[in-house]
Amino acid sequence: MNRRQYLRAMLAAGALSPALWSLAGCSSTQVCPDDPAESAGVDWTPDILHPMFWGFQDLDVANGAPGPLRIYYPTYEGTPQNAPILKLCLIRYPVVLFMHGQPPCPDPNYFKRWHILGMVLARSGYVVVMPKHGAQNPEPGSPSITTGLHALDFVRTGWEHRNWVDSDATATTVGGHSFGAMIAARIRQARPTIGAFFGLSGGWTEVSDPIPLLQSIQVPAFFSWATLSGPVAESMDNGGLWQAVPGPKWAAFFPGLHFDYISPFTGCNFQRGSCDLIELVMAELVALFVTRQVPVKTSHAPIPPSLIPPPVTLTQKQAFFAGAHLNGIGLIQSRQGCRIDLRWEDPLDTGTRKLGP
Repeated sequence: MNRRQYLRAMLAAGALSPALWSLAGCSSTQVCPDDPAESAGVDWTPDILHPMFWGFQDLDVANGAPGPLRIYYPTYEGTPQNAPILKLCLIRYPVVLFMHGQPPCPDPNYFKRWHILGMVLARSGYVVVMPKHGAQNPEPGSPSITTGLHALDFVRTGWEHRNWVDSDATATTVGGHSFGAMIAARIRQARPTIGAFFGLSGGWTEVSDPIPLLQSIQVPAFFSWATLSGPVAESMDNGGLWQAVPGPKWAAFFPGLHFDYISPFTGCNFQRGSCDLIELVMAELVALFVTRQVPVKTSHAPIPPSLIPPPVTLTQKQAFFAGAHLNGIGLIQSRQGCRIDLRWEDPLDTGTRKLGP
């Protein structure tokens, strides 16, 4: 009897408790996929230490979505677009909602430019939803807040793969870049059950209530900023911004520019810093932070406050899927011209470390 048959038999016999179904974010009617092939022989929990391939879908109102959005998710296929989602018994994927900011130049597809972040998180066992929105008003009542909330609800209630998404509202992380970081903070205000937050180069002094907004982030939070970027307001070491965050909290700052988190794309020329690894390494740090705070519930990936991934021994099959995962953190250690300073304040530990030569 394979694992799927065993779990179904245990379910029928009443030997699997509702608490166990709840732990995995499962309904009692669909604990396992109907077709074992949809598990691709995977017998482990996908997480940041045991990653899978990544897939994505672009959806719009024609597909039942609330608006244009892109969703990333774990898969076993090597071709990402519209790849089948990996379906495993009892395992459900937490959600990450990402809100982009204003683009470096007019771009109707800017919500699709964050593919490295989406890829790394999806490989680590998360469903990542990135909606298209105006990102022009991070104040209370912004239409972008509603857009984000609708996207978050859609992935759990309207998406075709919703049965494989963790239904627990606390199994949610919200984050954003630039104006999107402040919009994400307001989304967390609207949904206090959200379990973690991250803000990349947020212009916090550009909102009417920066200190109260930061104080309202009552969950573990990760912040990053570029020290050479435009207005000095990007640094959270100014104006008591960092001190206003309740904690636990992490900061990652680097000698670069505001848009170093994305790759150049056709038709848009913008300045980037000298380190070509910021996009990848920052995505990996975010994934490590999210894994520490909102893990896949059946995962065994103990990420310490330092966000140093522990060593892991992979089987041959796990290694097949894991190729090149977390390579950025390894590469930056010897890449000249690259540096990220990381600090953290966590109940278990307070400290600092440097990534780079």
